[in-house]
Amino acid sequence: IPEYRLPRDILQMEIDGIRQLGVEMKTNHHFHFNGKGKTYQKLGFRAVFLSIGAHRNLRLNIPGEALQGVLPGVEFLRDVNLGKRFSIGEKVAVIGGGNVAVDVARSALRLGAKRVEIYYRRSRREMPAIAEEVEEAIREGIKIHMLASPIKIIERGGKAIGMECL
Repeated sequence: IPEYRLPRDILQMEIDGIRQLGVEMKTNHHFHFNGKGKTYQKLGFRAVFLSIGAHRNLRLNIPGEALQGVLPGVEFLRDVNLGKRFSIGEKVAVIGGGNVAVDVARSALRLGAKRVEIYYRRSRREMPAIAEEVEEAIREGIKIHMLASPIKIIERGGKAIGMECL
């Protein structure tokens, strides 16, 4: 989740509050579950909550997807949150209609893109992104193209320079 949506100081305050309630957190921890929970009971736990996350990039399976300048959304957001430096272009096209797509588009604006456009294959009513976030993106100047399905990334010299949609 980008910092503009969830400031890190607020996130840390909430984590600290949960810890103060007595919740023990183990992160980046390997575990083995035998199906009965006895391993955890032996360690003194009565309950275990696994918050693994399921962020994986989905492939479009279209020509040009592996070109320089085409970035998977989840990786882009992760790298932005880790402070990785980007040389983002002036024009950015984002494919998708979910929260990741909207977060990528809004983050691209914050990184200096002059024009950001989202391309989504369905209608606005079918967009799975949080409606308020979509409205904020539009207010920030992001244009959303509905019923646009990418079929090919156009290249020049090994770099993405455009996109063909149906």
